[in-house]
Amino acid sequence: MGGSKRLNFAAHALWVFLALRLADAVNIASGMWFVPKYVSGEDIGAVLPLSTFATFLSLPLFAFAMTAMKESAVLSAAGEKGRLKSLLSGVFTAAGGAVALGLFVAAFLMPRFMDLIGLSAGGAGFAVVAAAFLGCVAPVYTDALQATKRFRALGLIEIGASAARFAVMAALMPIKALLGYFSGQAAQPISRIFLSLFALRRELTVKSESYWNGGNLKRFSALFSLILVYQAVPMAVALLEQYVIRTSMSARDSAGYYMASRFSDFLFYLTFPLLIVSFPYTALAKDGSSRMKYVLSCSAITLFVAFLAAIIYVFFGSRLLGILPNGIKYLEYSSLMPHLVIITALTSVQVFATNAEVSVGNFRFLRWFIPLHLVYISAFFAFVQFGELKSLTDILVWLWVIAVARVAFSLTIILRPKK
Repeated sequence: MGGSKRLNFAAHALWVFLALRLADAVNIASGMWFVPKYVSGEDIGAVLPLSTFATFLSLPLFAFAMTAMKESAVLSAAGEKGRLKSLLSGVFTAAGGAVALGLFVAAFLMPRFMDLIGLSAGGAGFAVVAAAFLGCVAPVYTDALQATKRFRALGLIEIGASAARFAVMAALMPIKALLGYFSGQAAQPISRIFLSLFALRRELTVKSESYWNGGNLKRFSALFSLILVYQAVPMAVALLEQYVIRTSMSARDSAGYYMASRFSDFLFYLTFPLLIVSFPYTALAKDGSSRMKYVLSCSAITLFVAFLAAIIYVFFGSRLLGILPNGIKYLEYSSLMPHLVIITALTSVQVFATNAEVSVGNFRFLRWFIPLHLVYISAFFAFVQFGELKSLTDILVWLWVIAVARVAFSLTIILRPKK
């Protein structure tokens, strides 16, 4: 990583970080204030599995967006604006059709899943699916800005979209809690889409040059399939974990897990901008060693923040949890907080490493990635079926197992990078 590239990377990362931190004030308010304040104790524990299931259904869209981002980064770096416009135009059209089809399919599946997790929330079912699908298609637009390194516009869009989310939640959640929460979730990606289209007006007004020939379509489809597998495997694991917590634990335990996990999820507000900024840089890195320097930088920052937070939670976790609306009811779950934040950080290291490989189209890591998760999910499922879940501590052990395994295997990428 040369001096000028390092400086640009740091400047872009700092701007995106600051912009997203302003936006995250809204996200934190929704997860740590609006939900505990307005959602009943019986329903709080359903928020995570409901969101995870909807996200799982929308994975094809997410994989599609990630594929488009990789192709956009290459075309943008080569200065091929005409072909970039052709790519984006085709992607935007396909994404719109995929959203409509996905919502139609999800309309049949979501009510059944809501019954399984003991939730009946009327219009919230449609709202959560819409939020997940729009949340996955919005990166098709924002990733185009990311690929072209339009980080200033990207930061402003995140702030504006989060403001729209806050307004919708503040207006609707006091009336109907879950419907208002997921309506706010949907308002954010809708805003991202429209604001991104405005920011991309220069790229979309150039003369289009052909991109969608047979060879590119075949390559795009192959890349999409690999990315879909890469995303679907860990998401299936997360869905099973959240489903078990909701259905095998008491409503109080599932609510306590939700409350405690809010203090680990803040790491996503750190890792997300790092992933955004690093992707186009790792995609254009000259070799594996250069690529892994970005991975090591992002991992070191994340682990440092996580360990610092864990120390704070050990001594002040119950006090922090008690600050949240109704948080005093769940103080016994504060012991989960330092564990969950470290587990989240360890998982983030794996995400940095594998995303860097995806950015250059290297999917050799799937040779261990898929078997690792299949063995884990099979063992976890067998334990749930034939063992005895006594408390959230049992779940915590399994979360530690998969987090450590992910990092251990990721070290093979980080320490022995390939060209």
